[in-house]
Amino acid sequence: MSQFAIIYARFSTSEQRGFSLERQRKLGTDFATEHGWTVEKTIIDEGRSAFHGANRYEGASLHEFEIEARNGLHTGKVLVVENIDRLSRQGAKAAAQLIWGLNENGVDVATYHDAHIYRAAASGEMLDIFKLVIIAQQAHEESSKKSKRTTATWQKRMDAISQGAKNIPVPNMPLWVDRIGGKMVLNEQRAKVLNEIYDLYIDGVGIHKIVTILHARDEPSWTPPEQRRGNNGWFYSYIYRLLTKRTVLGEYVTNKGEILAVDFFPQAITTEKWNRAQAALAMRKGNQTTTKANYNRNLLQGIIVCGECGGGAHFRHQIDKGQTYTKKNGEVMTYKRNDHRRLRCDRARRKHNCSNGTILSYDVVEATVLNELLPQLVAKRTEAAAVATLREQLAEIVRLRDADQNRLDNLIGVLEEGGPKAIVQRVAALQQQIEDRSKSIDLAQKALGIEMSKPSTESDAASLRALEADLDSELDEVRTYARGRANMSLRRLLKRIVIMPTDCFRIEPDDFSWWLFDAKGTMIEGSYVLE
Repeated sequence: MSQFAIIYARFSTSEQRGFSLERQRKLGTDFATEHGWTVEKTIIDEGRSAFHGANRYEGASLHEFEIEARNGLHTGKVLVVENIDRLSRQGAKAAAQLIWGLNENGVDVATYHDAHIYRAAASGEMLDIFKLVIIAQQAHEESSKKSKRTTATWQKRMDAISQGAKNIPVPNMPLWVDRIGGKMVLNEQRAKVLNEIYDLYIDGVGIHKIVTILHARDEPSWTPPEQRRGNNGWFYSYIYRLLTKRTVLGEYVTNKGEILAVDFFPQAITTEKWNRAQAALAMRKGNQTTTKANYNRNLLQGIIVCGECGGGAHFRHQIDKGQTYTKKNGEVMTYKRNDHRRLRCDRARRKHNCSNGTILSYDVVEATVLNELLPQLVAKRTEAAAVATLREQLAEIVRLRDADQNRLDNLIGVLEEGGPKAIVQRVAALQQQIEDRSKSIDLAQKALGIEMSKPSTESDAASLRALEADLDSELDEVRTYARGRANMSLRRLLKRIVIMPTDCFRIEPDDFSWWLFDAKGTMIEGSYVLE
């Protein structure tokens, strides 16, 4: 009866995948055939380095094979591999322990590169031991040298990027950037989609909904063809990465979070839009567990607090099931009962260190905000073009100044450790650049202040009417979008709504302005200060 053989193949990088995998399969099969073995199967570890032992971690094929061998599932079989390197590059001791461990469990190990077989039945022949130790140590030293060369190459590349070099080949290029004629340029269509994703999120559309919108219109995903597993489309995790990766600003950021260059890639998102998206992310954090059935019913989520303890508010939406009875003629009748939406201090509700007994009608508070204050508070996308441009310019200058300061701090640290004299010149240049940018920031702030003091030429009426109509739309999707956008606007512009212990509520857009309303929404008093 012929011996069963299991072929093991491994590669550590995607570039090796095609040819390397097929070569190992073919040569392993040929070697098994020459020895009269029956190939049972081929096990593969994709993208796992033997230098770091990743192919022996949990989840790897070799790890699973070792466990099965210890349980006696492969006794009498032979593991066929190209060479010792494929099993381990961690040094002689690790390689020897692996092979001897397999031998002790009745598994032969055959390397077709040198046509050698480490047999389970052998009692540790001296020649085998010496050969195994020498080969394994050579493999480890070779991998160590390769690792050091790769590290040195990367360090040289990082240094060049930090000194302002452009068009240096880097892996994992942003998928909205193309290389044309050796230069990096924005992909116009993808940059447009990227900006749309940011605009939707800033307007209160959640990431899951953004994914749905992209799928509904059959927007092609950006996954490279060689990485696709069918047509999987867009994912929540990828949209989140797009909203949080500073690469969209054109920056080159290392895996450790260090910004090497502020303008290495073409900038796809303005700094002002980036900042608004980060603010939206911060505001939505912790509020991701709403159910689909809610459809953003609470327009004021995250804004209302207790005036006595400072804690958050509890929103309760109670719909009575109604009473059903059958008439004598068999007709079934249902009396619809009340639909209650209430607001109160959550701590007081739980009787936890608060005695604020005020319970407000949510509908009254919402109507007061929408009817009395919305015209003054909702931030429109129709902001004057001059103001929008100045905001973007100011945000961009601040970003560049902060990045320069970060680079300066790093260089000063190098100088303190006795760095080369050339760094002194770079420090001086950065200091001058930071000073120039600070002056530009002062000028931009003054220009923005002047522009914002001018009377607005935009009409609020049309946009407010459209927004108010959509807030109560019978279509769930329309209502969800409108309420989400209004909620984000209100959370940016309202400091808080306070539930007072006196059956009243106070709306505070900032530290200086406020309006006090009774439980029916009638204004009692107020003071509004124009900034």
